[in-house]
Amino acid sequence: MNNRITAWLVGGCCLPVFSQTPIRGLFDPVSAAKFNSIPTFTLPAEYKDRVKHPLPASADLTKSKWMPPYSGWSIQGWSCANATAVSFVYGYEAQRMLNVPSSGSTPYFPYEYTYHFLNGGNQAEGGDGWMFVEAFDILKETGAPTTADFGGFEWGNGGAGWMTGYDKYYKAMKARASEYYKIDASIAANDESIKQYLVDHADGSAEGGLLTFQINSESMPTATINGRRTFTDLGSGGGHALVICGYDDAHAGGSYMCVNNWGDGIYWAPYKLFRAGSSLATSQGTPVMFCRVRKDYSPKLTFKIGITHDSRNKIALLAGVAPTAAATAPTKTKDFAGAFNYAGGASPMAGKGMSSTIEIGLDLTDFAPLLTGKDARFFFQVVSKGGTGKINSVTLMDYTGAAVKEIPGTEPDKAIAGGSTTTVSIPWTGTVTSLRKRAQAPAAFVSTRTLDLLGRTLANGTRAGSQPSAVAATRIRVAR
Repeated sequence: MNNRITAWLVGGCCLPVFSQTPIRGLFDPVSAAKFNSIPTFTLPAEYKDRVKHPLPASADLTKSKWMPPYSGWSIQGWSCANATAVSFVYGYEAQRMLNVPSSGSTPYFPYEYTYHFLNGGNQAEGGDGWMFVEAFDILKETGAPTTADFGGFEWGNGGAGWMTGYDKYYKAMKARASEYYKIDASIAANDESIKQYLVDHADGSAEGGLLTFQINSESMPTATINGRRTFTDLGSGGGHALVICGYDDAHAGGSYMCVNNWGDGIYWAPYKLFRAGSSLATSQGTPVMFCRVRKDYSPKLTFKIGITHDSRNKIALLAGVAPTAAATAPTKTKDFAGAFNYAGGASPMAGKGMSSTIEIGLDLTDFAPLLTGKDARFFFQVVSKGGTGKINSVTLMDYTGAAVKEIPGTEPDKAIAGGSTTTVSIPWTGTVTSLRKRAQAPAAFVSTRTLDLLGRTLANGTRAGSQPSAVAATRIRVAR
């Protein structure tokens, strides 16, 4: 499906929403455009001097104080990719940034946070191994709440619960992912990059970081080699996601140390199983991915929003800005990587069997580079396909000064009009230069993802979160 421009009728004019990421069907790879937009990690030139920067023969991050618990719990539903992206790869980096060592029997960050936005309201179906890309995109826009703030590691499973409480969303914003990268493990020379990242993040850090990749979940054959459970094949087509947490050049001709998300411990994956010509490699190679987390980031402008609706899969939430307070429509909008957009099934806002009202927070700081004067107007928009609801309140939270300013919208309890877009706007006056400096967020961070990530019929005739084909269902059920 090609990228395209979708026009939504807003207050009598057409507001263009530019599509960045096309809708992806279950088990389909990401589009070539999306895949190519993910930066390829390049090992810094200084590491070419292996006398000065020797690679050790092995590395084991399961011993790191940041390593999330990987035994004693197992994913629910088809959430493997969200677990690797959020609870492991992002969680490790966020804990390291926040200086919070792992403890207890479950991870510090819950994968259900992103998965509940992406599974269409039924966590027992609707996920696949590529979903770590969608999860990373949401983490870039919103960060993730801690397990405690979310309500528990497995909170909201039965109804795909969405978190409520502005303070929780605001806290999550402070640990937003900054970017994620890919490395093609089908090329033998790229093992050097993967191993260096496992050793020291390829930036001289005291410890390395975790990576994620896909395997085929229909069959995961192993053999015991030197006392270690070792894959003999990684299959083809993906469907399940694992975490790389170390390596050993001496094991089985060289192997990566992996942890699963079924609570069943450590596996070893020989380098040769990733190579071009193996069953795992595709036309896109064998992508291995990792993410980074913003350091010392603090949102400067946010929305605090109270919203009520009886069917959350019929609405999409947008934030926008215009560089003058007199504006009547935004010149730029963002949809936070598809979170809150036609998602979560035909349920109330908080989830199946839960409240129709929630309070959320959205970070507006990425709009700072678009501001050109001493004032601006920020917009909150609800694009509706139907159902009943209202925008209870919208408050612009301004953290740019010594004291926090709360600027409330002047249209409380505004009914959401079905089949159109309902807008609440709030003017802002401030020092743009100071805001830009503090935001530390380039214009490239502004998301232009398609609105209807989960809302339209897919090319293969299924809908995101619906029952896939028998072959696909078998693949994912094994992955549980």
